[in-house]
Amino acid sequence: MQPPFPDDPQLPDRLGSDDPQAFEDIYRRYWKRLYDFAYSKTRDADVSEEVVQELFVTLWERRHSLQVKNLQSYLFTSVRNRIIDHFKDRTFAALDSADTFSEPEYPLFLDELEQAMQEAVGQLPDKTRKIFILNRFEGNTVRQIASLLGMPERTVEYHITQALKTLKTLLKDFIVLMLGLIACGKF
Repeated sequence: MQPPFPDDPQLPDRLGSDDPQAFEDIYRRYWKRLYDFAYSKTRDADVSEEVVQELFVTLWERRHSLQVKNLQSYLFTSVRNRIIDHFKDRTFAALDSADTFSEPEYPLFLDELEQAMQEAVGQLPDKTRKIFILNRFEGNTVRQIASLLGMPERTVEYHITQALKTLKTLLKDFIVLMLGLIACGKF
């Protein structure tokens, strides 16, 4: 009796042999996990579903030429790469339309940027968020924050650095878009 989910090394070989059950097994085993992974990166249900569906279409179309040693790694890497491509396409489309970036759209962009910034800051750990707000929004120096919170200056610096790294990652789409707008003379 064959297990319901054969080991990964068997599935690509079965798929390459036109075994529709292998494709169904892969789909049932990975679709939800791949979707959840995509959604964690995009925060967009439609984009996540589209990315995963496109991956499965490609997987079926290329089943005869697949040379996969670790199916799970292949699938998750493929989804990650498709998400990166999606964000690149979206960024370049926004830059292409920057020529038509009109005055009424400018405040909307700033509102969206401010909302994204607030959401990103809200995702920081409590202590890091508090230190970041004291420094960047309220204008306190590292020394003032250290004195106020009773902690070493190096600890304050560490939290500010961590906050900036996290925000850079969370706001990368806006950073790329802003750089494009600046380069186009629109910002």
